[in-house]
Amino acid sequence: MINFEWYRSFIEVYRVGTVSGAAQVLHLTQPAVSQHVAALESALGNPLFQRTPRRMVPTEAGQRLYTQVAGAIEKLESVPHKNSTAETPQTIRIGTPQEFFTEQMLDRLPQDDRTFYTVQFGLTTELIPQLKAGKLDIVIATQKITLSDIECQLLFEETFWLIGPPNLEVPIAEGISQADLNPLAQWLLTQPWIAYSEELPIARRFWRVVFGRRIDVQPKLIIPDLRAIRQAIECGFGFSVLPDYLCADWVKANRLTLVLKPTQAVTNRIWLAFRKSERQLPKIKRMLEICQINVN
Repeated sequence: MINFEWYRSFIEVYRVGTVSGAAQVLHLTQPAVSQHVAALESALGNPLFQRTPRRMVPTEAGQRLYTQVAGAIEKLESVPHKNSTAETPQTIRIGTPQEFFTEQMLDRLPQDDRTFYTVQFGLTTELIPQLKAGKLDIVIATQKITLSDIECQLLFEETFWLIGPPNLEVPIAEGISQADLNPLAQWLLTQPWIAYSEELPIARRFWRVVFGRRIDVQPKLIIPDLRAIRQAIECGFGFSVLPDYLCADWVKANRLTLVLKPTQAVTNRIWLAFRKSERQLPKIKRMLEICQINVN
């Protein structure tokens, strides 16, 4: 008789791609997961994976089996446990950019005696591997990562503005058309700039979309924190490009100057990423409900 746990181990190895990663997701040892897969292969009489030095590559038999059983396994795992989740404490492990979480997410998290949070700050490229390995439950990603075992739901769309110090006189007529932005671009290249990193990732994209060329400046100040950049602009260190949710209120309060809000908006989508195998878990469904207000 085939054990249900054999199927669960097979599903996770298929999705994660490694025995070690599946073991972390299932909270089992690597030998246990390997034994489950081997036992299932023996019972079915077909190899389900091709073992390579880095990954477990599904065979045709493995692909067929996954298609047949994945949906059923997810439905079984979504059946409520004997103890109500309303009475069982749970910890939600979140990986996120620091600025977005602090400004947009923190005050929306439910506060009750049964829910605990562990938050880890980092870049999307650093956090997604930890999500795959089962070390995080949710990742707020600044780019959509396409992986077979990871699902992404649109969370938020940010728009970027070009921002300068307060009480700034911009030498360009207000309401100028997009086609006449060249004088502004030339003037901005003579001003001091603040950047997130030496590569100017945000400013570079903004410059290319709005002015149709590459930006060629040496940042006067590099700070890997958008809120610190906002503060530095207010202090007069220079110009930068910031998401609207970080600077709109400061512009209204005359703490910053809105130099340019382009008619051709420069936007970026932010995603809520989680393991497909856990979509029906109460804590994932709860996070989806919390974030629903931001889905466009």
